Amino acid sequence: MSMRILAAKVWTPTDIKEAWTLREKFHLQSCFVAGGTLLQTQWEKGVPYPPQLISLEKVEGLEGINYKTEGTKRFLQIGAMTKLATCRNHPVIKEKWSLLSTAIQQIAAPAIRNLGTIGGNVAYGFGDAIPALLTMDAEVSYFDGKTIKTEKLDHWLNTRQNKEVLLTGVILPEYRHSSFVTQFYKKVGRREAFSGSVVTVSGVIGKNDVGVIDFVRLAVGGGDNRPHRLKATEQLLIDQMINPKLLRNVYETILNEFHPISDVFYSDDYRRWVTANIIFSELSRLEG
Repeated sequence: MSMRILAAKVWTPTDIKEAWTLREKFHLQSCFVAGGTLLQTQWEKGVPYPPQLISLEKVEGLEGINYKTEGTKRFLQIGAMTKLATCRNHPVIKEKWSLLSTAIQQIAAPAIRNLGTIGGNVAYGFGDAIPALLTMDAEVSYFDGKTIKTEKLDHWLNTRQNKEVLLTGVILPEYRHSSFVTQFYKKVGRREAFSGSVVTVSGVIGKNDVGVIDFVRLAVGGGDNRPHRLKATEQLLIDQMINPKLLRNVYETILNEFHPISDVFYSDDYRRWVTANIIFSELSRLEG
């Protein structure tokens, strides 16, 4: 039985520009490393490390959680290197953005959450925190080699493959408050949280005093399915009152809008049905 030996050099820059310079120098022979949990998982599956690892652990300004106010805008700024466990247990997140805490609770095992970072989960592109972040209208901040920019997470996920960036943080705007709100995060897996999910569904739905839906965000992901919002379903729901006809239309719209990937365990149809049933159930609960 042969033993594979890790043959990679680890670089530890102390600022963003230094990290970026190293990435430009080594390019495809390198990668940024946050908590390293994804690399470890890939290594265990036989995927080799790139020969040059650029650790972000010592880069200043990438860790921490700050509740900020700019004019009339209030938001939470989370550094990309902030541990998942720290996010889950932070009192402000548990109070004002509890959906993120709920989602992180269902990511892998405690040991992984103690090492993994919010930035690593998002930068991966398939992280289980992403559906929850999408329903909270999260933004990301990133360094593009010249300056730090901010962009809606939804847009960034759709364009990230076209540009090389270094993720620096996640920004959560303060919730818009409807009279009645339901929020949910459901990770349906083959077994406990250690496995990849069959499907992950998250939503925030609000209605006003007369029962009209005035806010809706729905997102889906899980496994090899890239997380994204269900915008056609959102559009169907906004400014409507929940009733049996609307629920039937929502169910059919989800089946038509969501196009998951099949694998050896579950078909694309099964994933669609699970997603539609979860959202149907949550809307029925809000109706009551």
